[in-house]
Amino acid sequence: MSREAHVQFCEGLAGKYRRSTLLTVCFQSAKEAEEFSKALKERLGKYGLKIAEDKSKTIEFGRYAWQRAKQQGAKLRTFDFLGFTHYSDETRNGKFKLGRKTSKKKYIQKAKAMNEWMKKVRNLRPLKEWWEVIKVKLTGHYRYYGISGNMRAMREFYTETSKLAYKWINRRSQKRSYTYTQYCLFKEHNPLPVPKIYHLTYTLSRFKGSITEEPCVGKLQARFCEGR
Repeated sequence: MSREAHVQFCEGLAGKYRRSTLLTVCFQSAKEAEEFSKALKERLGKYGLKIAEDKSKTIEFGRYAWQRAKQQGAKLRTFDFLGFTHYSDETRNGKFKLGRKTSKKKYIQKAKAMNEWMKKVRNLRPLKEWWEVIKVKLTGHYRYYGISGNMRAMREFYTETSKLAYKWINRRSQKRSYTYTQYCLFKEHNPLPVPKIYHLTYTLSRFKGSITEEPCVGKLQARFCEGR
């Protein structure tokens, strides 16, 4: 990112995202969204900045859009923000709720990073040492992505991490270290942390502040970046 500018939007209730380089803004009507998009481009242009058109979009989303789509048998579009894919979901009582799951892009990115790390470390440190680091890495993953409704994606990441560990344990030398049965016994005595929901977003009234980023108070701060 070659240039950055900090912009504050101060009208009404807002959310604060400290380290975000993306911006998601919600409007009641499509007209307001179009007017905001036009004004934003003009404002950024004054500072030599611009929006990445290929990464920007205006979509219909929310309770009313979900109700209309349900009546028409259509499916609403989704959007990615802060590593999560946001989509329209339904409660047990048939009401609208915001669903979140690990975005496909982030899941692949995290799995590749885990694979590369194991590949590099397998012969540098004893298994006992880097196995403990895997536990820390998994716990960190759960603490960020452990949000209500995202258990399936976290279980998939746990399974993928376990498979990768088995793969690289057996590639430390020409001789195979463990059969799969032996590996399972090893995990029984040295268990990896299992997925856990840390952010109960559907019960915020009971768990204040238990969300992924900052509480939805104060002014919304956004960073707009030009370049890659």
